[in-house]
Amino acid sequence: MSVSDILQNHAWAIIGTFLVNYVWSAFVSALPAPTVQSTTMYQFAFKFLNILAANISRAKSTAVEGSPNWAPAVAQQVQAVTGMTPVPPSKKISG
Repeated sequence: MSVSDILQNHAWAIIGTFLVNYVWSAFVSALPAPTVQSTTMYQFAFKFLNILAANISRAKSTAVEGSPNWAPAVAQQVQAVTGMTPVPPSKKISG
């Protein structure tokens, strides 16, 4: 049995595997990144599904610093620790 025989006999299985992998990867990649308000379960599911889909860099980049919600997360933590609401750098009053 040659390689060409295997490819001919199993063409639909090979094509089907690639299509399922493509759809799965697109589904997982379309998940929005966790935000400050995301539950722990969603954060876990996001990381777990991205690891299963071999999106390792996306699974590891869910830290607050790497997300577009970094500034609100920092403000939330500063307020939780100090009890004060931080002023964003662009809104500070000079003088």
